[in-house]
Amino acid sequence: MAKAIQFRDKDGRAFLLSPMGYEHIKREHCIEDPVEFIKDTLLDPFAIVEDKSKHDRWIYHRDYKKNFYKVVVVCLTDSRIKTAFMSDSVKGGKIIWLSRKLIS
Repeated sequence: MAKAIQFRDKDGRAFLLSPMGYEHIKREHCIEDPVEFIKDTLLDPFAIVEDKSKHDRWIYHRDYKKNFYKVVVVCLTDSRIKTAFMSDSVKGGKIIWLSRKLIS
C-alpha cells in the first residue's frame, strides 16, 4: 500500500490508515484484508467505547463469530486508525454508543 486510505464511520467521521498501519495490522494481527475489516467495523459496529487510558481514542466493536469481535481503535485528535485486531472480549471503558439491537 503506497498511500494512506481514508475510512468513514457510521456517523461520517473520517479516519486515515497509514501504509505503516496497514502493514502492521496485516502482519502483526494476521488480518488478511485490513481494508474490508476496518470498513465493516467502522460502518456497522455494535458498540463504540472510549479507551480506558487514552481518552482521545475510541474503540469500535463488531460481532464476528460466537464470542469473537472485530476491533478497530481510532484516535480522535489526529483522525488516524491506530490498530485493528480480533478479540474475545469488549475493550475499553466508558460507552460512547450502543446499537439499538442491543437495547431493544
